[in-house]
Amino acid sequence: MTEDTLIAADAPPTRRPLLRALRDWRHSLLFTLLAASAASVALISVLLFLGIDHFVSQRFSDLSAERLAQTEGQVRATVTRELDALRNLGELLSKDAELNNATYYHLYLDGEIEHPVAAIRRSAAAFHLDAARLWDANGRLVAAAPSVVPPVAPPGEFAQAASRVIWIDGQPWLSASAPLMRAGNTLALLWIGRPLASVLAATFPPGGGVHVRLARPDTPVLGQRVQLTSPTDAPIWLDVQLDDSVERALAAVKQLLAWLLLGAGVLLALLLGLTLRRQLAPLGRLTQAVAAVGRGEFTPVEDVRGDNEIARLVRAYNAMTADLAKLRELERQLQQQERLSAIGRMAARVAHDINNPLSVIRGVAELQARQSERAQDAASLADARLILHHTERCMRTVEHLLAYGKPIRLQLETLDLNAVGEDITHRWHDHHPEVAIDFIPAGGVLRAQVDVYQLERVLDNLLENARQAAPAGRIQVVLAASAKQVEIRVIDSGPGFTAEAREHLFEPFHTTKRGGSGLGLASCLAIVQAHGGTMAVGDGPTGEVIVRLPAA
Repeated sequence: MTEDTLIAADAPPTRRPLLRALRDWRHSLLFTLLAASAASVALISVLLFLGIDHFVSQRFSDLSAERLAQTEGQVRATVTRELDALRNLGELLSKDAELNNATYYHLYLDGEIEHPVAAIRRSAAAFHLDAARLWDANGRLVAAAPSVVPPVAPPGEFAQAASRVIWIDGQPWLSASAPLMRAGNTLALLWIGRPLASVLAATFPPGGGVHVRLARPDTPVLGQRVQLTSPTDAPIWLDVQLDDSVERALAAVKQLLAWLLLGAGVLLALLLGLTLRRQLAPLGRLTQAVAAVGRGEFTPVEDVRGDNEIARLVRAYNAMTADLAKLRELERQLQQQERLSAIGRMAARVAHDINNPLSVIRGVAELQARQSERAQDAASLADARLILHHTERCMRTVEHLLAYGKPIRLQLETLDLNAVGEDITHRWHDHHPEVAIDFIPAGGVLRAQVDVYQLERVLDNLLENARQAAPAGRIQVVLAASAKQVEIRVIDSGPGFTAEAREHLFEPFHTTKRGGSGLGLASCLAIVQAHGGTMAVGDGPTGEVIVRLPAA
């Protein structure tokens, strides 16, 4: 027993209708929509609270501190990277052959001063250096680029390459020095440098959100104070400031709230829309299906989970259409049986009332034909033959009526349709040798339970129709297996079936052939249905009839 059942059993009689109404309302569409709305509002409220509390109140300070720490690391990494780059560049320029040779010729072979000066200027211009100096081993300035720069004292140590931050004319510079060597001896000392302010401006341009300024220890701190130390020079102070003003913070808060509210509205609309669509989608399918019932189509609707009103309506509709489809099938079978019974009674009466007079007429016509032939009376002979022709047509129609009206009693055998179909096709071809016919069996054994003689009636009728549709064409009999069925296709090269013919193709007394009785395909259909099979026509431009029988 469920909880609802137990509550209803223990409740007083006056409260049972109320509990039943509440239980039914819980499964209703209204309750589902209200529950979805309540869940949406609750979810949106939680998201708003978490967004305002976490992303506005807490994350502001955390993000600001994190960005300051990252920016300080960037500043230090930038200075270190530039110093390393200058040291490597100084070592590279100190090994320049032109500079080395020009310096050697000037210092030791009384060469002209223009050559080392030109080499220094060329190197400074090529590598965008703000300053370059070349001193001899005694500390005398040999060349400089540009020619007018703040004064720089030569480093005290000439033996090895080095880089450092130094003060020049009250401004910090990033500098590097490297000795020019020749035959293991020091010829001169090369020095290159860049102002720290220009390096920082290139790395942290104005308007980028990060401001890096030179500072002094006695000035107020703007943002984060960073100290760059040097082994021999005074320390260098930098202020790192992030562009996070109160106004922008408030704008960010407003933007966040706007997006949250917009997202909440979209989420609410989405949830309501999805819920309504899911709940009301079966109604659209049900409306279409009900309209199709008026056209005689009993198509079921996809079942809906749950126990609300729409789910119960869909299940009731499916049960109703299933019953209507069964009633329609029973009605069709009864009509078919009634039609066959009426045709059988009519055929028996016609055979009784017409066959004997037709036999007399045929006998008299045959006697007249023989007499006219002996008397060589051509006109009388033609009249007699015309009477015989139409008498035969009437007698054939009576035979078809008798055959169509008789109940079909089958003597089934399990046979290979490849062998049976080939025998029937060859026998029919023996009577019509002028017709080109191809028999195409299926691969392997094609077993089915059939009555050989009834199946031969079907194939003879279909082959005769194909011959009449395309007298000069080719006929194909193709056998194949399809799922749990076997197929026999009779294909001709005729014009095929018109749309009107397809609608009434298997109806009794409907024919498209001149002089036809309209019972051939109807008889074939009755035989195939007695075997538990179906008949259909192909969709191609040529004539094609498909017989499907259950596989053994």
